[in-house]
Amino acid sequence: MMTASKRIFLLAFFLTASFNLFAQTPYIEVQSMVDTSEIFIGDRITYSIVIKRDENLRIEKPGEGLNLGMFEIKEYNFSDPLKKDGIITERFDFKISVFDTGSYTIPPFPIAYFPEDSSRQYKIIKADPIEIHVKSLLSGEDAPELKDIKPPIDLPFDYVFLYSMIAVLLLLALAVYLGYRAYKQKQQKGYIFSPPPKPRPAHEIALAELQKLFKSDLLEKNEFKHFYIRLSEILRTYIEGRYFVSAMEETTYEILLDLAKHLDDSHRVIIKEILQEADLVKFAKHIPDKGYTETLKDKSWQFVNETKIVLSQPDEDENSADEVKKLAAAEEPEIK
Repeated sequence: MMTASKRIFLLAFFLTASFNLFAQTPYIEVQSMVDTSEIFIGDRITYSIVIKRDENLRIEKPGEGLNLGMFEIKEYNFSDPLKKDGIITERFDFKISVFDTGSYTIPPFPIAYFPEDSSRQYKIIKADPIEIHVKSLLSGEDAPELKDIKPPIDLPFDYVFLYSMIAVLLLLALAVYLGYRAYKQKQQKGYIFSPPPKPRPAHEIALAELQKLFKSDLLEKNEFKHFYIRLSEILRTYIEGRYFVSAMEETTYEILLDLAKHLDDSHRVIIKEILQEADLVKFAKHIPDKGYTETLKDKSWQFVNETKIVLSQPDEDENSADEVKKLAAAEEPEIK
C-alpha cells in the first residue's frame, strides 16, 4: 500500500507540473455572438467575434473578407483594442444578411495564434458556430393564399373611342385640305385670306399731314422751330415715297442732287427754298417772318400737288379707245 508520505509527494508533483504547464500555455479566448438568431429574409444581423489574449501573444486578426457561408457581409466595424491587467480584448463586428429562407449556420471562424513570438509554428482556436433561422415575410397564418391566374377578360367594344378617333381623323383631313387650299391661293394670288390694302399714294399722305400742320397753333405760339421741323419731315417723307430717295437720312444739298434728274428747275427752286429755310430755323436759331412762312406754306402745298403721280381714269381710257376706233374706221378705204 502507498504510504501517506508517497501520496503527499505525488500530489505535490502533479500540482507543480500542472502549474508549470499552465504557466507555459498563453491565455487566449475566442467568442462568437449575434444580436438575434431569428430574422426575416433580407434583414441584417450583427455577427461579432471577441478575442481575449495575453498582451505578448501574437495572433492573425480577422479581416474584412470573411467566409461566412450563405451570409453576405454588408458592413463591418473593428473596435480599438482594450488592455486591462495584461489582457487585450478586441472586438470585430460584421453586418450580415441572407436572401433565402431556412436554417443556416455561421461556420466556426478559425483564429491563428503563435505561442512563441519568434516562432513560425501557429495554433488554431475556433469561434463557436451559430445557427440562424430565416423566416419568410409571407409565412404564418396571415400569409395570402396563392391563387391560379385568371383567364383573360372580354372587354366590351368601346364605340365612344371609335367615334372619337373618326372625328379626329376627319378634323385632320379638313385641316390638311384647308392648308392645301391656302397654299394654292398663296401661290396664285399672293395672299391667303384677303388681299392686302393698297398703299396710300405718297401725295395723299403728304397733303393730309400738311393740312393737319397748317391747322395747328404752332405759328400762333411762335413755335417756329417745331413747325419747320414738322414741315421738313413731311416733305422729306413725300420725296422718299415719290422719288425713292433717302431724303430722311440726307442733307438738303444731297437731296437736291438726287432730285436733279427728276424735277424741273421751277420745282427744284421751290423745294430748295423750303428746305433751306427749315434748316436755318432748326440749326441756326433763325426767326422767320410770318408773312414769308405763309408763302412757304402755299409753296409746300403747290409742290406736292404739282409733282404727284396722276393716274388716268378708266372712263377717259375707254373714251380714248373709242375715238381711236372711229378715226381708224373713217380712214379705212371703202371696198366695192
